[in-house]
Formats: sequence, C-alpha cells, structure tokens
Amino acid sequence: MKLIDICNKIEETNLRLVEKNGLDAGIAFPTGCSINDCAAHFTCNPSDNHQKLGKRDVMKIDYGTQVNGHIIDCAFTVAFDPAFDELLLAAKEATNEGIKQAGPDVRLCDIGAAVQEVMESHELVIPWQSNKV
Repeated sequence: MKLIDICNKIEETNLRLVEKNGLDAGIAFPTGCSINDCAAHFTCNPSDNHQKLGKRDVMKIDYGTQVNGHIIDCAFTVAFDPAFDELLLAAKEATNEGIKQAGPDVRLCDIGAAVQEVMESHELVIPWQSNKV
C-alpha cells in the first residue's frame, strides 16, 4: 500500500471513533509512518503517491487523538518479514522495562540507560544493515 493511503485510513478511522467535533474532538497531530531506519516523526505529504510499504519494511505508526484538549498518543510497529521478529520483541521488552523503571523521582537518563541495556542485550543485527539481506 501507499504510505499516504495507510495514513489516510488511520486518520479516517480515528475521526470516526472519536466522533470528530470541531476543535472539541479530532486528530491531535498528523499520522507518522516511518520506514526502516527512519526512527520516527516522518509524515507523508498529501501529494505523495509514490512511497509504498514493502514486504521487507519495518513501519512505525504514530497517531494521536485529542478530546477537549487532552491528547492521547499511540504508536506501534509493523513488520511482515519474520527476520524482524527479534527486533520487535527487543523493542517491546525495552519499552516495558522503561515503563517499569519510570517514577516520580527517576531521572530520564536512568530510564534511557535501562531501555538501552535491554535493547543491547538482544545483540541484534538489523537485516538492512548486514550482508544477509
């Protein structure tokens, strides 16, 4: 699928589910769809009809809803190639460790260090960065 079509479908569903109502309820920010080594915050231009999600791509989706000025941010990762299963598992475990470490008196750098330790413990080789592609 084209990235713009994926973003449009997510935003259409978002608006329907939140029962869009002017400035009281709607989309909080443009849907992001970052591919492969683009970590986050890429958003398609409305006229971009060229970029497509491929079978071997890793896509990070980030979308937001706002209701009465309160923002809900959601992000998830999609990969269809089993070569990325370990990467998705590592990211999930690292995220859960970051959540577990979080608290009112915890320094952000300590949370980041815990997340990094979990990610590095998986000793991943990213397929698009190796000769094994």
